[in-house]
Amino acid sequence: MSMDAAHYINTLETRAPRAAKPSDYDFAVLDLASSDKLLEEIYAGMTNEPIQWWSLFEGTNWQAEWDNGPVLVDLRNAASFRAQLSSRLESSSQGIVFKSDIPVDELREHLSHWLTESNPGSGQLLRFHEPRMFGPLLCVLADQRSQKLLSAGTHWWWHDAHNWRQAMPKKGASSMEIGLEEALVSQLELQGSELYWLAGEACGYATYYTDSLPEPKAPERWVFDTLHTAQNAGFANAELLERWLRMAIQYGKEFYLTEPVHTVFSNEELLTTDRLVAMESLMESVMESVYANNL
Repeated sequence: MSMDAAHYINTLETRAPRAAKPSDYDFAVLDLASSDKLLEEIYAGMTNEPIQWWSLFEGTNWQAEWDNGPVLVDLRNAASFRAQLSSRLESSSQGIVFKSDIPVDELREHLSHWLTESNPGSGQLLRFHEPRMFGPLLCVLADQRSQKLLSAGTHWWWHDAHNWRQAMPKKGASSMEIGLEEALVSQLELQGSELYWLAGEACGYATYYTDSLPEPKAPERWVFDTLHTAQNAGFANAELLERWLRMAIQYGKEFYLTEPVHTVFSNEELLTTDRLVAMESLMESVMESVYANNL
């Protein structure tokens, strides 16, 4: 197994280890763009419990788009909403939750700064609140910068579409000044975070397909290497990666080298999805032919 796989998986598990489902937290950063009904659900919760929320776009160049952006939600006195939200975050990538003892105004300023000023000149937002990105982001940031981000809270949780994960600032980090110091994140770092995201996918799928994997001693590394091959071939999103993984489990890790499958695999004129559909169909035909010849 590749040393790269071990590095990415081990780094992710160190900086963003798996955790139990959170129940007692203070705040959430939720993305209104993730669901048309999210704001409606927050308002519904406010009729039963004291909930406050603020747009992190307020006071920025994105203020006019506040209804499609992240909001900071104070849930310190909203146990019922917290319970509902924890369950919903397991099935929908809507945001992250955390505990914090920092005054809300400072918290808003800190989070808004990371959102809008961490990638200057690119015109892009650093969507750190995307739960599938938060762990990988912590892996690519230099230690001091990751601690600066985490210092806004004392304990963070998020669900990466497979597992609950957590992160905590090191002792003393919570006393770091929460100011507007530059916390620059380069495009190179953001690109590097993709491999840590892949590590999280590998951990999740290795657990889900544990009884079917051909490599019981190092299942997560086997899955990572398999997904990395698919990613390098242009099959980048989660759905296509899982379909590739299923074929690798069923037909062998190098199924794509089998003819005529490899011809389709190499045909860059086809759309990515069309290539995969054709490969799936051809592999079924190849295996049916092998089975028939063995009768």
